[in-house]
Amino acid sequence: MPTEDDHRFILGARSTDDDVWVLIEHDGQAPPVPWRLPDGSDVFQLIDDGRTERLSFVPRFVHTNRGTRLGDLIWTTGDTKVASRRFVNVLASIGATGYRTFPVNVVDHDGSPLGDFVGFAIEDDDPGKDLHFANGVQFWNFAATGRVVEALTHAGVTELSITPA
Repeated sequence: MPTEDDHRFILGARSTDDDVWVLIEHDGQAPPVPWRLPDGSDVFQLIDDGRTERLSFVPRFVHTNRGTRLGDLIWTTGDTKVASRRFVNVLASIGATGYRTFPVNVVDHDGSPLGDFVGFAIEDDDPGKDLHFANGVQFWNFAATGRVVEALTHAGVTELSITPA
């Protein structure tokens, strides 16, 4: 469990011209805005929050023409986060708290898999958890404790942006 004196960091996907960006796609095209379920729920928010069990599909992210370097977190538009399986495996190995994962398809332009990725959502803004909102809401970056960053770094999971909070 994190302590009050634990160092905090901000983690996020790198977003230089070299880094891969992906965009969400539905039925082969950009989804409508707003994108709502019949009950009025915002589909984008459900995906951002990792609450995809209410959807009748697995979110699909397609590589844009931007970048060739695959990171452990991939840049998407909006607040959805996509993480490498190795990133999530490190979190699981240390019993990190404050996140959930969900299935996603991440593909190249031709539809071939881009790698082993999952959807990744932060649960809330509770600073008592290893991972929590850095900005008070679901956002493209998030806060992490020093023990998380140490474990990621020790495992070689560094293809992401890590800055001191």
